Amino acid sequence: RRLARESANLSGQVETYLSRIEKSPAREQDMAALMREYSSTKQNYETLLKKNQDAIQAENLEKRQKGEQFRVIDPARVPEKPFSPDIPKTMLISLLAGLGAGLAAVFLREQMDRSFYDATDVEITLGIKVLATIPKIEDETA
Repeated sequence: RRLARESANLSGQVETYLSRIEKSPAREQDMAALMREYSSTKQNYETLLKKNQDAIQAENLEKRQKGEQFRVIDPARVPEKPFSPDIPKTMLISLLAGLGAGLAAVFLREQMDRSFYDATDVEITLGIKVLATIPKIEDETA
């Protein structure tokens, strides 16, 4: 009898421990969720605490400056003409930049052109004598 009771007692303890082992992943997930919630709540608390301290500092500063008065020493003057943009200067710079870009494009195009226009171009570039050339045929209908 005594052995049977002890055996039953031990079997009950084994089942208790097995159920705890089975429930441990769920408890671990619950713990992780609680930790995330705690972290979020703590961060919110710290943010609100900082805002509260900033508000107290602003209020104290306002109380200290309440007695101070401000007065205008020298009023602002409205300019007679706009400071910026200087339209004539901008137009001149744009015109010069456009002309410069156009001339640079023409110069580069001429430098990149490796075409031969007459027999002397061929002789100078290739260093050989030209034996014959085909004359340009003019279209009379055009």
